[in-house]
Amino acid sequence: MFANHSAPALLVKLGGAHLPPVALSVSSRYQVCVDAGVSAAAGFFDDLAAVGLHDHIACSVSVFTKAVRAGLAKDGDSSQERVQACIDAFAAGYLGRIHQELRLFHGEDAGRGQAASADPSPLQSIKIH
Repeated sequence: MFANHSAPALLVKLGGAHLPPVALSVSSRYQVCVDAGVSAAAGFFDDLAAVGLHDHIACSVSVFTKAVRAGLAKDGDSSQERVQACIDAFAAGYLGRIHQELRLFHGEDAGRGQAASADPSPLQSIKIH
């Protein structure tokens, strides 16, 4: 299900925004999970007036976890460590997307939080192996 990559997963630049991509401390082997989290967070913004963030993330993580467990079981790998790594990568993508939106809302410039930054953001401190 996952290629074995040592490069970091990326939180991609928002379309039209001036925020750079952010390299996460998540292996690129979990990029699909990060991307799923980003997509789920985009869904939250689409339903912003209808649902609270805490409810949306709880529901999103639950649905994602069920899908991951089914997919991994189909591949013969249902280890709790792998499931947890996928959930952690999903959360990094989800919360990273929320973080990007907050940075835009507060008018943060493009120079902060880049992958090569000397002052890493909280996202860059997440380590998933």
